[in-house]
Amino acid sequence: MLIGSLVISALGLVFGSSLIVAGSALTWRSDRILGLYNQSGWSFHHVISGDGKVTMALGVIMAVGIVIGFALQSRAAYAVACVADLLVLGFALYELIYLFTRQGVVSPGNGLYMVLGGSVAGFLCALGGYLMMTEKHREAHDALSAAAVLSEAP
Repeated sequence: MLIGSLVISALGLVFGSSLIVAGSALTWRSDRILGLYNQSGWSFHHVISGDGKVTMALGVIMAVGIVIGFALQSRAAYAVACVADLLVLGFALYELIYLFTRQGVVSPGNGLYMVLGGSVAGFLCALGGYLMMTEKHREAHDALSAAAVLSEAP
């Protein structure tokens, strides 16, 4: 169980939260023809000023949740990472749809695609860690139940 949670946590950190954090500062709105309307996630303001700052903060929360989940073998920490990642996924999808529906030459940039891809990978890894910890707790509960049954036997 420890090796599995180590692998899934490492994958979540490398392919999940690092892509989210890095993509949050890269180009979110792109004008591939003239380059006049390029904006990074740090300065892009659709929902609030600097939407990339929100995804970066959530990506850091996800990374901390994954690290704590592995270190303490905690189901709750993996759940926090999973929820933070779902928020990033929803936010990135909303921004992607907003930019695709705009008229003109403006389209989503590479940073937004990185955030979206990182959120998918991070969600799968955080969910996998959560499910591993659920299985671990169930095995411990089954062992306690078996011990209780054996101690009551005459």
